[in-house]
Amino acid sequence: MLVFDSASVPVRERRSAITETITSAASATFMTPDRAGERLHMAMDVWDVGGVTVFDTRCSAHTLRRSRRSPAPEEDAVLVTCGLEGRGMHQHLGHDISVAPSGIWATLVTEPYLHHVTDTRTLTVKVPLRLLGMPEGMVAPALRLIGTSPLAPLFWHHLAGVRRVADDLNAAAATSLGTSTVALTRALLASAVGDELGREEHEDALLMSVKAYVSQHLGEADLDASRIAADHHVSVRQLYKVCARSGMHLEQWIIRQRLGRAHEELARASITGVSVAGVAHRWGFKSLSHFGRRFRATYGMSPSEWLEMSR
Repeated sequence: MLVFDSASVPVRERRSAITETITSAASATFMTPDRAGERLHMAMDVWDVGGVTVFDTRCSAHTLRRSRRSPAPEEDAVLVTCGLEGRGMHQHLGHDISVAPSGIWATLVTEPYLHHVTDTRTLTVKVPLRLLGMPEGMVAPALRLIGTSPLAPLFWHHLAGVRRVADDLNAAAATSLGTSTVALTRALLASAVGDELGREEHEDALLMSVKAYVSQHLGEADLDASRIAADHHVSVRQLYKVCARSGMHLEQWIIRQRLGRAHEELARASITGVSVAGVAHRWGFKSLSHFGRRFRATYGMSPSEWLEMSR
């Protein structure tokens, strides 16, 4: 949801409003805009996704600082940021990290930093350390190398996907995505410091991301193994192997998820006035007869019979 837009603030109050908003979100001490008056702008959307906080921020050029004497934040956390637009430099824990589109950088909110960027747009997730279950001594060394992790592209696309569906999440979906995001953040940090992740940890992170991705795109008829693998930067063969090791047959699992959503929607028919054909199409079934056969095999009755019973 949109929590701040400087366009709604009088020009004379804009600088102080932007400064207060962005320093609070970024656990910073100071913000110095590179512009003034109407050329100074910022908009921020924020969501709570299953215990982690996601920020979509658009801001004109600025510098952010957190000093050594800054008050301690309310909770120790890591900010992992994905660049969409703009360039600059992030100085943190003695290292200079480039800020660029498609790049990833991270910040330990308890430590000082200096951040200077041009007009920028970023996606950031704030993950409390207590959820990561990793000691701060392991987290800090990962930050300068996080953008070079082999999991960085996967994380970037995952967070972009969370942003796309953030406004439509119910409580269960938010919890699922939050869990997936924490697991993927943990794997991202561990891989960045060269910690040898076991096969199971890699596969758990991939599997959780795949399940969240399928949930986001369940109603799209072209959702298949090739598309899922491509969007997760793995081969179809690797995707199938990971699913098989967890005891999941991917195509059948997707069909069961679609049937479950269709079953729920038909149960609300008295309220929504839906049709069987409309529900089948909405949840990605290309063939009405195939939908009917799978529905009967799963629930012991046809979609029409279930629809009548619901009414």
